[in-house]
Amino acid sequence: MLVVSVQASSNTAEGDAGAALALVILIAAAAGWIGLRQFIRGMRARRAEGAVGESYATYVLEALVNAAKIDGRVNDAERAAIAAAMREIAPDFDTSSVAPALERARLTKDELVAYLAAKAGSFSREQKTALLKALLSVFVADGQFHETEHGALVDYTAAVGFDRQSAPEMLRGIVLDFRRGNIT
Repeated sequence: MLVVSVQASSNTAEGDAGAALALVILIAAAAGWIGLRQFIRGMRARRAEGAVGESYATYVLEALVNAAKIDGRVNDAERAAIAAAMREIAPDFDTSSVAPALERARLTKDELVAYLAAKAGSFSREQKTALLKALLSVFVADGQFHETEHGALVDYTAAVGFDRQSAPEMLRGIVLDFRRGNIT
């Protein structure tokens, strides 16, 4: 009887040690995953910063060019939307530079979002709002608002520090205003 009791106690201790080890491994894996994500995000932000530098207008142009290409095609309405948005953001913007910017676009949405998240503190609220308005104008310029465009806009909205939870509903309302002609 004593032998059975000692063996049962030994099995319980081994089970507790195994559970503790599994918990430590799970925590280490989660910390590693978070660290890896932060590292990758930092690399993406540095790549974007290398391409656009510290210039807000250069960053916006790169983001708008990426926005136009995100659904797989670029049309004249999107080119015009980029030019109009850039003239609002940088009044001295040369609209003839839109076509070359579309040809040399080299950054991904993830790189642009990572850069924006890293630099959001250096942009004013007005700049952030102007960026989102410009992105939306390019996304809806072709008369459609694809899921990939919606997802990208939500990512940009979160990157500038606006609430990600309420962003989808807010953006849907803005899209409806665009379609009704309430926002130009």
